[in-house]
Amino acid sequence: MTVIQKFGVYFTLALTLHLMIFGAFGINLKDESELIKQKELPEIIKASVLDDKKIQQEANRLKDKEENKRIAQTKHQQKLETKRKKEQKLLREAKKQRQHEEKQAKVLAKKRQQQALVEQQKLDRIKQQKVLEAARLVKIKQQKLTEKKRLDDLYAAEKKRIDTAKKAELEQREQKRQAEEKKQQALIAEKQRKEAEIEAQRQKQIEAEKAESAKNQRTTQSVTAAIQQQVNSSWIRPLTSAKGLSCTIRVKLLPSGDVMDAQVIRGSGDNIFDQSAVNAVRKASPLPVPKSRTLFSKHFRSFTFNFNPK
Repeated sequence: MTVIQKFGVYFTLALTLHLMIFGAFGINLKDESELIKQKELPEIIKASVLDDKKIQQEANRLKDKEENKRIAQTKHQQKLETKRKKEQKLLREAKKQRQHEEKQAKVLAKKRQQQALVEQQKLDRIKQQKVLEAARLVKIKQQKLTEKKRLDDLYAAEKKRIDTAKKAELEQREQKRQAEEKKQQALIAEKQRKEAEIEAQRQKQIEAEKAESAKNQRTTQSVTAAIQQQVNSSWIRPLTSAKGLSCTIRVKLLPSGDVMDAQVIRGSGDNIFDQSAVNAVRKASPLPVPKSRTLFSKHFRSFTFNFNPK
């Protein structure tokens, strides 16, 4: 397609403008053809070139404007189409939601109708059960009255029987009580007699123990004095020791009286004196001991000895 075909209107306007110019100057195309050929032709060619360039520029501007308009319209149409599609989508979703809600409403209505029917049936059953329960309660009440009368009669007969049996049982219990009381009195008397015998034996034992204890005490004192005397007899006073010294010695004996060990547990302050005391104990071995093994084990197997020679 040529420029003239595209822009025929603009070309026609330009041509008309040229013709009007020719008419204004009174140009005779026939008489002055030569002059036109020599002088006017370059200006016409120049004007035509300039007009074609302007026409081309104008055509390009209009083309760009049309293109921009077309692009704008296209964008507008796209926006409208996008908006339309979005609205259609929203409408479809709304329709779908509405249909879903209507379906749910129908399901809910049907469910409520079914529940109402079930509830009505339940109420009918409850009503029927109440009627049956009332009848059953009346029957039970009558049965209770009949049973109460029967139980009252049985109770009266049983009470009479129990009273008779209770009276006989009380008499029998009284007899047993009296017999048991006599038996308990005899047991108490026997117990008191045995307790008296036990107390007498206990007192006798206490007296015997006291006598034995006194005897053991005298024996212990006698043996202790004999040990004291025998150790003193075996002691040799050191020349360097002062008079009036004393020490405590722990002595361990055999049942024969032999000294197993002798140690000073509280010294006199004079080692020589203390050693002489230990030597005296060992020298006096065997020491006198009681014949009673019990007394020996209790008082003389291991004892403390206060050595205080005069």
